[in-house]
Amino acid sequence: MTKKEKDNHLKERIPCDDLVECRMGNGVVMHVPRKIFDQVLIRMRYPVREYVSYKEGAILYSMSERKFYDLVKDAKAKVQYGGKVLVSVKAVNQFLEYCKTE
Repeated sequence: MTKKEKDNHLKERIPCDDLVECRMGNGVVMHVPRKIFDQVLIRMRYPVREYVSYKEGAILYSMSERKFYDLVKDAKAKVQYGGKVLVSVKAVNQFLEYCKTE
C-alpha cells in the first residue's frame, strides 16, 4: 500500500473534519486525528509546567473536564490563589501512581 493509499484509507475511516493536516519541513504531509494532534500539542506547550487549569489538565490526561475535576478532587491537587484555581500536575501523577499500585 502506497503512502497516498494509506492517507486515503485513513480519511475514509475518520471524518475529514476530525483530521488536521500537518506539513513537515521536508515537504511531507500527514493527516492526523484532531484528538491526537491536540494531545501532542498540549504536551509540547506544557512539558514542564507544575500547574495547569482544569481545561488544560483534561486535554493533558485525555479525559473530559468533569472526569478530570473528579480526579483532582480525589487527588487533593487543587490549588487556589486569588480567584484562580490551578491543579498540581505532580499531585495528580502521584495519586495515579498510588491508584495503579492498589
